[in-house]
Amino acid sequence: MNTYYDTAVCRNLGLVSPDEQKKLLSSRAAVAGLGGLGGINLLTLVRMGIGAFNIADLDEFSAANSNRQIGATSSTVDRKKTEVLAEMAKDIHPSLPINVFDEGVQPENVYEFLKDVDVVVDSIDFFQMDARRLLHRTARELKIPVVFAAPLGFSGTLHVFTPDSMSFDEYFDI
Repeated sequence: MNTYYDTAVCRNLGLVSPDEQKKLLSSRAAVAGLGGLGGINLLTLVRMGIGAFNIADLDEFSAANSNRQIGATSSTVDRKKTEVLAEMAKDIHPSLPINVFDEGVQPENVYEFLKDVDVVVDSIDFFQMDARRLLHRTARELKIPVVFAAPLGFSGTLHVFTPDSMSFDEYFDI
């Protein structure tokens, strides 16, 4: 570990052990979708000390995003969400390896997006079911767990789909 990283994550100790922090550093997470949920998920995982990321989103920020998306500011309007969030993540941990997929999760890149990944965070736009189902099916095939959360009205939901659990499609009866 390097001195900057060690200092930046030292207050995680107690929540995680030194060995668990080392495991986080050696882990790669894939974050699909960098809007209202995905952007804050990415930055929180960076601050926890996850050591590498694959990030995907096909959208740019607009002024309409600024009421709910961490990367949306007047200076980021019309900029790719992947570009902005990668910069923000590297501002937290400058040596952080990030693979950027600015075309989102697609049939032609899903295997590359999931390459060397330990966990997937599904933050894809709620109504983009084709991309979400592709992500979940491929992660299951590759035996990678997927964490999925969504706001529902004035509440929320959190699901963890493991390679051995009920699948996304089975759970939602799709």
